[in-house]
Amino acid sequence: MMRFLMTTLIVVGLLSVGQSVHAQVKPVTSAADPSAMELKARKIYERLTGTKLPADSPIVSQMVALLNKGDVMGAAQIATADNNFLNITVKLMALKLSTRDETIKTELNDMVATFIGVTRDQTDARELLTGNIYYMGSGANVRSDMVADLLISNNHYVDLEAQRVNLATNLVRRTGQQIATSATTSVANPDPAGVLTLRAFMGAHASAGTNRRLVEYTFREFMCVPLNDWADTGASDVRIGRDIDRFPGGDHMKFATSCKGCHTVMDGFRGAFAKWDFDALGIKHSDVNTRGGSPAEYRIAADTTTGVVIKMNRNNSVFPSGYVTTNTSFVNNAIRTKNADFFEWRGDALSGNGAAGFGRVVSNSRRFSQCMAKTVFETVCRKSLDPVNDKARLKEWGDEFEQNGYKLKALFERMATKTECLN
Repeated sequence: MMRFLMTTLIVVGLLSVGQSVHAQVKPVTSAADPSAMELKARKIYERLTGTKLPADSPIVSQMVALLNKGDVMGAAQIATADNNFLNITVKLMALKLSTRDETIKTELNDMVATFIGVTRDQTDARELLTGNIYYMGSGANVRSDMVADLLISNNHYVDLEAQRVNLATNLVRRTGQQIATSATTSVANPDPAGVLTLRAFMGAHASAGTNRRLVEYTFREFMCVPLNDWADTGASDVRIGRDIDRFPGGDHMKFATSCKGCHTVMDGFRGAFAKWDFDALGIKHSDVNTRGGSPAEYRIAADTTTGVVIKMNRNNSVFPSGYVTTNTSFVNNAIRTKNADFFEWRGDALSGNGAAGFGRVVSNSRRFSQCMAKTVFETVCRKSLDPVNDKARLKEWGDEFEQNGYKLKALFERMATKTECLN
């Protein structure tokens, strides 16, 4: 009996101790658990650099200190000071814009390098469509001959990538785009228009064809508008070339209700590129690659009187009464109510001459600013924006971009800290 009582007391005692200990146990918050501000800091950093921070990184505490003070932009600027911002995030965005397939699976090129440089140097982003500039790098094993490695081939930029050169610090701004006139010589580009007249963009859109692609993809990449969205069957068809059938399948209504819509705008603008071509030897322009002034392989097939490249007026028997391109003039047929409200053209936007004039018309529109905001937002926030449903938001962000001097670096910082991005 005594043994039973002692056993019972021991069990009861143990239960009491266990219950007491259990009652005192509280959830333990690890010192490593991130606070809301730490999570926000990490998200901003990761979105802008494309990389994650180590758990013990002092950068987190620096960004948190600024966030606690309400200095969100200051926190974002810490992230954009990291070389990965330019080497990864900006590079990947520009790679996509530089290719016809809109893919990042392509080589570093002059357009991407220039995009990175303009972002880093915080110059006016409209230079991307109007500037007489390009960016190149250097290195012990980087081929850098102007003609052989930048104009005729992409060797220079392939080497920069192969050598893992830090683009954020290595790229240097150069003034004065060039066009090759032989295997060893080059002359000044007579009509520079930023990245539009660099090798990558010309190679993607000016090879073969009739130079309509140059217009289509300028609108697509720098206005964020695919061809079908700016088609207008009510606009003038005066500028539509002779290679477009007005009676496809014997039906004029098919042309009037379908084909005409795209070509009224596209053909109106394409005169800007009337003297441009691209082949295995790089960019060619009839003002410098003349029939008599260059080695045979560097000559350009152009009308000897007007200088307009032959491909602009090819297939002229399809509809002989169509427009014949005789110079570099263009007209803006995207000015009727629907398109005028969408693009919000500014300045002298009704007509112009050459690639540089075309670049100015596009970059001065409000739509250019809104497109840059859209592209950057989608790059860092990994969310899509709809030009129609998000129209008010894009207008607001485009205006912010302009008010801050068209600075792309600041645009990245602002987009990464928007509530729409962080949520």
